[in-house]
Amino acid sequence: MITAILITVVLFIVCGAVHYGVMSALHKYLLASNLSQGLRLQIALLGVACAHIFETGLYAIGFKVGQSVGLGSFNGLDGPMTFMDTFYFSLVNYTSLGLGDIYPTGHLRFIAGAESLNGFLLISCSAALLFMLMQNKDTQNAGR
Repeated sequence: MITAILITVVLFIVCGAVHYGVMSALHKYLLASNLSQGLRLQIALLGVACAHIFETGLYAIGFKVGQSVGLGSFNGLDGPMTFMDTFYFSLVNYTSLGLGDIYPTGHLRFIAGAESLNGFLLISCSAALLFMLMQNKDTQNAGR
């Protein structure tokens, strides 16, 4: 269980840092740009989507590491689990869809639960940025 907690903490921190970096860079670029509101929104949407997909990939790697050290496995597939299957599970889990066609066993369940929480928090941050851009507000002064 300690290994699952360590993997989870590392993933949580790294994904948060990646997301913060992308959001900060987007924020800085979009504030300085003379682009139309619609184009700003599209660039922000593309940027945060890429960040989320990258973060999902990090969790997929974390699940593979967890499997390799014996923390659990996945059920729901007829054949062996490929990396694409793990990435698919991670994407469904990160977005909190929880389709249930593939599900983790053992201590991988802990990582999966934390991924859902992390995904929810980071998607909420992205939604806040997109909402501010849609409102055409200065995101620099939004909290004042």
